[in-house]
Amino acid sequence: MSRSPFTFRLVYHVAIVCLGALQFGYHLSELNAPEAYISCQARYRDFFRTSELVDCIPMNANQIGLVNSIFSIGGLISATVAGRAADRFGRRGLTMINCISYIIGPAIMSVSTNFYVLMLGRFISGLGSGASLIVIPMYLNEISPAAMTGMIGAMCQEFVNIGILTAQIFGIFFSDFTKWRVIVSIGGILGLMNLLLIPFCVESPKWLTLRNRTHDARVALIKLRGLSRGDVAEADLIEIDDLIESWKEKRLKTVDTVDSGGSSSDSTYSEPVEDTDSVQKITASQIASEIGKQQDVLSTILSSEEGSTLQSTDSIADAPHNFHQVSYKEFLTSHRFRRPLIVIVGILTAQQFCGINTMIFYGVAILSTLFPTAAVLVNVLISLLNCIVNLGVAPLVDRVGRRPLLLISIGGMSTSSFLLAFGILKNVTALSGVAATVFVAFFSVGLGPIPFLIIPELTEASSVGVAQSVGFTCNWIAVFLVGYLFPILNELIGGFVFFVLSGIAACYFVFTWKFVPETKGKTTFEAVWS
Repeated sequence: MSRSPFTFRLVYHVAIVCLGALQFGYHLSELNAPEAYISCQARYRDFFRTSELVDCIPMNANQIGLVNSIFSIGGLISATVAGRAADRFGRRGLTMINCISYIIGPAIMSVSTNFYVLMLGRFISGLGSGASLIVIPMYLNEISPAAMTGMIGAMCQEFVNIGILTAQIFGIFFSDFTKWRVIVSIGGILGLMNLLLIPFCVESPKWLTLRNRTHDARVALIKLRGLSRGDVAEADLIEIDDLIESWKEKRLKTVDTVDSGGSSSDSTYSEPVEDTDSVQKITASQIASEIGKQQDVLSTILSSEEGSTLQSTDSIADAPHNFHQVSYKEFLTSHRFRRPLIVIVGILTAQQFCGINTMIFYGVAILSTLFPTAAVLVNVLISLLNCIVNLGVAPLVDRVGRRPLLLISIGGMSTSSFLLAFGILKNVTALSGVAATVFVAFFSVGLGPIPFLIIPELTEASSVGVAQSVGFTCNWIAVFLVGYLFPILNELIGGFVFFVLSGIAACYFVFTWKFVPETKGKTTFEAVWS
């Protein structure tokens, strides 16, 4: 009977690593509900509550936009270096570093007494968020069984949604002059919890393999598969060793391409000739004939910890090889990476320029004109729907494919944004409420989860880190522009701003239709771009 790849240990690793995404979502939305109290804007509405201590930081619309958007500047800075940092320190190592920012940033915000200190805390939280959005999709992609890559990759966005929802739920109970600091402090508690739990996760087995740590990679895979003594089949051993072999071959192919041409920048791909001298391959028949030996190896591995100095006892060659990492210059200028670069930048900017953060940053302010007494609650319900839709869509990513869901998502956001603008301008409350809800729901169908998981599928192993950094650098620039400019434009042109967003989404629909390839079921760079 075949073993299910969906194990408790795999679920545990996904949940703990995705706490970084949850914190990103939390910090995105933490100022949404209490914004009027933090900025003293609610003072004049609530002046009659004379017994209440007023604890706020006076800010105008421009300063509110800057406090929200400075978070994205921190994310932008860390995103530019996070890809290389993940390659150098490992996926788990960088995740632990990110937790430091998630602890320090909220701590500063919780004691802030002026606009500049509040901005500093938001900026530091943004540093952790930018790096998290780089490393989490990489880690999820590298620990996922092949049949579950899309569904597990979609968990990054699901946890972002959960973080947004969590911040808004706390906003219901703590949005006043005396309690808003509780909301920003909770982010630090989440960061500390993440820091304490992440050491119990294994390092990415693919990263370990590419660093010639084959034994440690095997340990990680065995743990992720939930194997234990007396509970192992020959097929498990074959699958693990074949997977490690495939990663090794990709590493060697990249090195051979660089060595033969001096650079992989503009080389035309040709199918490599198998070099049996450089890698001693383990075939299914060899493993079957030596299954007793492999059982002994398994017992030894299970009794040792990841990272031990125990040498691998199998026949896989562990001789060192240089793993070529594509540079930023090479990725940005090479003809080989031209199409992936265009598509990655397009998808990652579409995620923001289609307008989702107008609802995440300023949803309560937008809805308060439509639902004066229930804006916070309506915003929470919309976020809850966002989580439910994203969770329902997750299995479809591997069934329907990435490209169709992106087209449905962008097209739906364009249409609902148009209807939202019409509802606001004509003061049709029901239409506006439905349009805002559908707008967020369509985001969860494709533009929410897919950009996080598709970058490793669009490029090759040697350039994933750089591609993630380039893509999310553009993403963070877009987050800043939307977060900073929306309150200004909304003040100038009101509901017409959603007509602008509708037009932008329509342009991205055409872009996706024309340029974005389907990556479902395609395991190589050449298969995607052929």
